[in-house]
Amino acid sequence: MIVLHGAQLISGSFTRTYDALIHVYFGAHYARSFFDPWESGWYTGFSLTSYPPLSHYLIALLSLVFGLMGAFALTQLLALIGLTVGMYRFGKVFVTARAAGYGAVLLTLSSAIAETVHVFGQLPTTLSLGLLLNAIPYAARYVQTGQRTLLLRAAAFTAATTAAHHVTTLFGSVFFIAPVLLAVVLQGASRPRAGENAGRGGWQHLRRRVYRVLPRVYRGALYGALAITALVMVVLPYWLWSRSDPITQVSIPHGSRANFLIRTDFGFMFWLVPWATLLPLYWDAARRGLNSHRGLPRWPILASILLLSLLGTGGTTPLPKLLLRGAFDILTLDRFTFWAVMLMMPLAGLVIESWRHGAWRVFVQARLGARVHHLLGLGLVTAAVTLSCLVSALTYYRRFQPAFIDVAPIVRFLESGGRDHYRYMVLGFGDQMAWLSANTRVTTPDGNYHSARRLPELTATPVERLEGAKYTGVPGLGSLTQFLTTPARYNLRFVLSNDAFYDPALHALGWSRLGTLKGGIVVWEQPGIPPLQPRLPRRELPVWQRLMWALLPSGAAAGALLTLLVPLPAAPPRPRRSRWPWVRALAEDSLDPPPSAGHWWDSWVRRLPFRAWRTARLRAPRQRRSRRLLNSALLLAALLAGAAVTAARLRPAPSPEATVLAYWDAVDFKRFGDAYRLIDPQAGLTEERWQLDLSVVGGLRTGYAKLDRLKVQSVTYGAPPGDRDRPGTTATAQVHLTWFTAFGNIEETLWQDLRLTDAGWRLSAQPQLTVRPPRRFRPVPTLTRAAPPADTPVPVQVLNARLVAFRPQSGEPERLAVVGEAVNAGTQPAAVDITAGVLDSAGTELARNTAGTHALHWLLPGERTPFRVTFDGPGMTVRPGEVRSFTVRAQGWVTARGLDRSLNVWSQGDAVRVENGGAAEATITNVLRALTDPAGVAWVTQTFLMEAVPPNQSRSAPLGLTLPAGYRVLLPRTASGLPPGSALSGSALTGSALTGSALYADAFRREEP
Repeated sequence: MIVLHGAQLISGSFTRTYDALIHVYFGAHYARSFFDPWESGWYTGFSLTSYPPLSHYLIALLSLVFGLMGAFALTQLLALIGLTVGMYRFGKVFVTARAAGYGAVLLTLSSAIAETVHVFGQLPTTLSLGLLLNAIPYAARYVQTGQRTLLLRAAAFTAATTAAHHVTTLFGSVFFIAPVLLAVVLQGASRPRAGENAGRGGWQHLRRRVYRVLPRVYRGALYGALAITALVMVVLPYWLWSRSDPITQVSIPHGSRANFLIRTDFGFMFWLVPWATLLPLYWDAARRGLNSHRGLPRWPILASILLLSLLGTGGTTPLPKLLLRGAFDILTLDRFTFWAVMLMMPLAGLVIESWRHGAWRVFVQARLGARVHHLLGLGLVTAAVTLSCLVSALTYYRRFQPAFIDVAPIVRFLESGGRDHYRYMVLGFGDQMAWLSANTRVTTPDGNYHSARRLPELTATPVERLEGAKYTGVPGLGSLTQFLTTPARYNLRFVLSNDAFYDPALHALGWSRLGTLKGGIVVWEQPGIPPLQPRLPRRELPVWQRLMWALLPSGAAAGALLTLLVPLPAAPPRPRRSRWPWVRALAEDSLDPPPSAGHWWDSWVRRLPFRAWRTARLRAPRQRRSRRLLNSALLLAALLAGAAVTAARLRPAPSPEATVLAYWDAVDFKRFGDAYRLIDPQAGLTEERWQLDLSVVGGLRTGYAKLDRLKVQSVTYGAPPGDRDRPGTTATAQVHLTWFTAFGNIEETLWQDLRLTDAGWRLSAQPQLTVRPPRRFRPVPTLTRAAPPADTPVPVQVLNARLVAFRPQSGEPERLAVVGEAVNAGTQPAAVDITAGVLDSAGTELARNTAGTHALHWLLPGERTPFRVTFDGPGMTVRPGEVRSFTVRAQGWVTARGLDRSLNVWSQGDAVRVENGGAAEATITNVLRALTDPAGVAWVTQTFLMEAVPPNQSRSAPLGLTLPAGYRVLLPRTASGLPPGSALSGSALTGSALTGSALYADAFRREEP
């Protein structure tokens, strides 16, 4: 365990996992403030009493010597050592000591442990399970013998399990403790007691069995009561928190709840990988679960394994949801698969024991010979070690996290120049956002612990964290947009982006790109954000709860270790004869069983049909050498044939469809070298020129979108021009692509030409650009730590505004929007923010939002912009009948950014054409069309150009000239000469007749700050 997993932990493998850095963040909090569970760094503040703290206490303690990262690695290593020891001790309860040892070794090589530790990074799971497995042998031995020292140890280790993770104690009581104690109680039924009834008949037989198990039932109930008490008292502040502040949020999807037959990728990750090491042993291990060990039946453990295996299949069958009910949408079901694998380890150890010393050894050596038997054993061990290493290295060759981010420059930037008076948000950091939060005192409204979320913008959507909103589709982007369009509500001034996917949306929503920090982190700023209050609101816990939270979990772990110092008596004392009948009935005075007793279960198992076949086969005599050589050759041939068939199935057949799919997959994951190798370059197309063409022409495709769906709709075969003798060597594929962008889904259909070459089918490509952009890929300037300039207001005047109702599509529910026009009434360029709200008859605000992408956010003096504020964000379900008035507010601040006016735009009926007259590429262009009537702007439509607009070129896009379905004006109002920032409201109804339209355009340019 130390060599295989310790070396990887010390090398930092856990930094690429899902959960490890979250626990590091919690540990960093306790290292700073052990007695205060309130953490203000995430979600505008939350209480750490929402998560059992033992693993985080250990990280905090060890970080004093080894630092936070070293402390996590050491804590996880200690947890794995405890789990290995616990597996050996747990296995000895119902298998031989040698088989338990093999089970512990198999645990070390298990793919389930490799995935849990080096892919998922689950420290509390391993720590708590190790403590539970060490508690169960004490509990089982206490139920058998009645020694109070054993009860003390069992209760102490159970309490420590709760301190590490209450879920392990809660479900472990059902799937680990209960089966073992049931087996121990059933074992007592075969042990006679002094004074028992010796009569014959069914009723007398039942009375005798009940009398025998009464002491064990009593002691099992006593231990169960202590376990429940520990579950409640050790983490009592957690239960009080969950009662006073219950989790009420939309369920977050998780791959472990999917149908594995449909989502085979989730089935591979959450079922096949954990079971991979044990799959060759599964059947024989399960069969051995039907036998007993020294009169102790194993079938309760086998039943628990089968039930856990069923629950681990997620949504593949309806049974897990029927059994778990509401918990199905809260729990991650991969934990059940992990527990099933752990329970199977001692039974798998029996199979290994049989292979090394028992019946399987006799069977294999009789048919294949001793050398082949040893070679097969060596091959199985090598395969297990290789599989464990491959799973552990999964995050190397299949990254689940972005590349390592040096947080030191980010921390220096955030904590200098007064920036710590505002909140920040990160995008594209993965779980490294927790490592950044662990190193800075600056706060963020986002977080990576969804149980603590309370903001409606987060709990109303199935989004785990805003940082990775693009991975949750439209709901995730909708929640992120809510924060980016109303940042003042959260004191959010800075966005740190490590993913270009979000850059177009940030620009379109009015955020200014300041530059880059060391390491390539792009910093975006929103001016005019109010600073945080000097003292933020917090939820205070009573002093007694804070003391309980600090002392009981840590005391439970320390107490469990101290109980090991209490000596056990050499032999269990015989209880004294009591005059009270109920004491005599519950006293342990059972005798050693006779040789023929306790085999009633084994006798039933022997009647199973496969039992006689197995015995006859394994006891067959040793075969001749020639027959053994023939069997070995047949086995080798079967293995080689299986490997060849598997390799053939995994290698896709060459076809135009396979080439197109592989090409776009490589482009989507930015493996440009692999994509270029699938191209047959024409006209001297080099890889550098191909990447340039792809980047410029692609626009949203290149770095700002993810390929959501791809379908090759048709393939037409032909012959090369002038060479009719080779039909079928060229093809044209019609490809339909669906791109997921920060602005939603964008679909396009392409026709791609292919040629059959010596290397297979390849895409034909040639240079596309006629002019190489002179400033292409100019780096964004690096930021300094200087304090940001003060926000200087600029007057922005609202010229006209109205509240309208419309339907996005016919038949859909009505939505509300405020449309109008604003102008920069000052003498300096301004960064503009336009917000609107709707109020009821009592003046209570029902909803508020900003113009977002439906306005220009940078205006020169005297320049105008139309705007449209749609109330469609989370928690903005407003019915038209509830609204009695509305308000509009426009604000501006001096800026030196976004002042390029090199785009020309004109109308072509229901389409627009944009021409780039500047020297820099317009990467993503936002085009607005304002439809006007005599009262002002009646409606604003908007579109993004799919392709970039190179210098001195133009691109077109459709943009309608009609009002939306169900359009009607609810509250019109026209204003002229109002003071800047004035509020507008209306109360009358009117019609609308369009008189014209006006076009506006703004572009995001990737190479300019």
